Amino acid sequence: MTELAKKGQLAKKAAMVLMTADTEIKNRALAEIAREISARAGEVLEANRRDTEAAVKNGISNALLDRLTLTQERIEGIIKGVNEVIELPDPIGEVLETTVRPNGMEIQKLSVPLGVIGIIYEARPNVTVDAAVLCLKAGNAVILRGGKEAFNSNLALVNIMRDAIEKAGLPRDCVALVEDTSRQSAMELMQLSEYLDVLIP
Repeated sequence: MTELAKKGQLAKKAAMVLMTADTEIKNRALAEIAREISARAGEVLEANRRDTEAAVKNGISNALLDRLTLTQERIEGIIKGVNEVIELPDPIGEVLETTVRPNGMEIQKLSVPLGVIGIIYEARPNVTVDAAVLCLKAGNAVILRGGKEAFNSNLALVNIMRDAIEKAGLPRDCVALVEDTSRQSAMELMQLSEYLDVLIP
């Protein structure tokens, strides 16, 4: 079994726990993520410094460098975003449609979690947190595959989120990062249909 398949297997198990989690525990996990990112902002900024220095050496464009760069102000924006997701209504269990059959039986269509979501995106570390917290709020586990330019930043943020999720009482594998940033890993993630329920490239 490949490393990515193992992550998929663990994410699938975590998703089974997460899909039955109530709003309170999900929001508690999100609040813990906001607290941990705030407390460990120095780690994130140091990881991001390594990414930006490498990117400059590799001749990255100014526009891409700006998207890659994190500052204390941008980290505060990420934390604000997490807190805004906490305030959103829980989409799970919402009644989407109700019909009554001729025999009087009432049938409801409810919103439910999707399961495990895979997301492939470029060198924007803020997306790492945005994507993870939106998936968590909706009761889904997520496997993130960011661009190689932001690898250190993404790894720092994912490790912080995994620690926070575990502190809140949910499995840390609700959030995972593909650590191989080669094109091959993106292809493998796209073919991980045994474990992924949805892929967002």
